[in-house]
Amino acid sequence: MASCARSLLLPLSRRAVGALCAARPDLLTRRTTPSLQHVRHYQQKRSRGTAALEQAQKQQPPLSVTTALPTGAHTVKVIFSDDQACELNYIWLRDNCNCPHCIHPNSKQKLVDTAGLDFSVRPVSMEVSPEGSLEVTWGDSQGTHQSSYEPLWLYRNARSYMMNPDTDEPRPPLPPMEFWDRVSIWKSFPEVSYREFMDSDDGLYRWLDCMYKFGVVLLRGVPCEKGEILNAVRRVAYVKSTIWGDTFDVVCEPIQSDPGHLAYTGMYLEHHTDMNYRENSPGLQMLHCLKAMDAKEDTGGKSFFVDGFMAANWIRENSPAAFHILSSTPVQFSIFSHNMRYSQTKPVICVNKEGNVSEIHYNNRTLAPVQMAPHLVAPFYHALKEFAQKMRDPNSELCFNMVPGDLVAFNNRRVLHGRTSFDPTKVTRHLQGCYADIDEVFTKYRAMRASRE
Repeated sequence: MASCARSLLLPLSRRAVGALCAARPDLLTRRTTPSLQHVRHYQQKRSRGTAALEQAQKQQPPLSVTTALPTGAHTVKVIFSDDQACELNYIWLRDNCNCPHCIHPNSKQKLVDTAGLDFSVRPVSMEVSPEGSLEVTWGDSQGTHQSSYEPLWLYRNARSYMMNPDTDEPRPPLPPMEFWDRVSIWKSFPEVSYREFMDSDDGLYRWLDCMYKFGVVLLRGVPCEKGEILNAVRRVAYVKSTIWGDTFDVVCEPIQSDPGHLAYTGMYLEHHTDMNYRENSPGLQMLHCLKAMDAKEDTGGKSFFVDGFMAANWIRENSPAAFHILSSTPVQFSIFSHNMRYSQTKPVICVNKEGNVSEIHYNNRTLAPVQMAPHLVAPFYHALKEFAQKMRDPNSELCFNMVPGDLVAFNNRRVLHGRTSFDPTKVTRHLQGCYADIDEVFTKYRAMRASRE
């Protein structure tokens, strides 16, 4: 085995750090979610740290592997030029060979048959190239195979195996979300003109940026034609068809005698997220105002939106027991529609493996009778009430009258929406809506963000 020892520093270019962090988003978030005030302070602190990191990176040479030292029958210790080290299993390395025989050169999909590998594989030779890559020749019952591992690829994908991980948070692949209330959202109202959104990359990027950060964006000046909403959604994602088709219409007018849905009446619609009774409730929802006759300040019918992540984090900080109940107690959401019963079970507040709030599912109209141990029923209802009260606080709401040509898009698994009551004999209202998967949106955002760095 040969090795080339060099004393180099970690450069991590902006794009490189973004790629590195994409593999481990858990490194970007704290184990507990701070208050809204603390989140803002944390964001400002990270911004200053990121700027300093980027300035330092400009003066640093490329990352490289400096040493590869076998540490046992099945493992090797790899040391990088920034003095980070990881211990890797030989079968892990062999399974993740990046050569054209193991990874398709065009699709970048895996060709190697993991289950067909010899799990006792050992290197015949192993060395560090002059460029700082790890070069391995494998030998097993199937013959020999040559693999080359670029240092950045190893660094990015082997962070789980680091022996002395750094304590500084790497630069995130995306900016931190901004949790908002009524005051903060009006200070930086997420609004984009429809023509900019449709015709320019800058307009599209601004829309994507707002959607990621705030979970809600308003498009102004959308043509008031049925079906125009499909052009808008196809700009960022594929249409998600439901039992109502590609689009649905919410029409409230005096002539309706049997509306069939509360949304088609003038009744107050409380804060909710849509379609919690489906296996995967839609991540992106759009609502396009086609008609709003007499939609004035004093006639009601205002649309309102609440940042569910903000509300959940507030509950976590101010009522930890309620947060634990809502994030650990599965409840059933159910609806009977089109002669079919749809039903799914999930917590009101979903958290990811790091414990950070990742989804909100709340709709009192589709919440089925709760099923749990008798001694848990009262605490659950108290917790649900606390959450509802926080959302119903006027200081939590973004509230405004939608006028013809407005199209509001929001993260349906983060932002709750609703409508104030109005007299349907005085107000005619027509909204057209549609759904899409929000991972399409965030994937496009990552790609555009990376191309601008």
